[in-house]
Amino acid sequence: MDFIEFIQQNPETKPFWDAAAVDRFVLPWCLQCHRTHWYPRGVCPHCHSTELDWRESPGEGEIYSFAVNRRGKEPYVLAYVALNEGPIMLSNVVDADPAALSIGTKVKVVFKPDGLEGSIPLFALR
Repeated sequence: MDFIEFIQQNPETKPFWDAAAVDRFVLPWCLQCHRTHWYPRGVCPHCHSTELDWRESPGEGEIYSFAVNRRGKEPYVLAYVALNEGPIMLSNVVDADPAALSIGTKVKVVFKPDGLEGSIPLFALR
């Protein structure tokens, strides 16, 4: 089992990856304090409740911070995306000219094949 398969089978992250495999973006939601959080875990980081659920998200937000890696064949963008629901998620920004990006740029989730049997959520310009 490689690293990607391991992460996708982790009980705390499996609902996220199962949804991503069918191009759905979901986030963990606390039934106690009614807040969403990222990264998936068994305890709410806001109120420490273990009463969690998964909620569908439109996957929209803005670039909070980013870096452009220019080593390799093509540059790629690693970014923290501040989702409209509140959490900040580390991901990649794809299908965009890195020179056109800035903090505050609006982005939306897109799904790309993960090389196995599903998809991985990334972000593109909105």
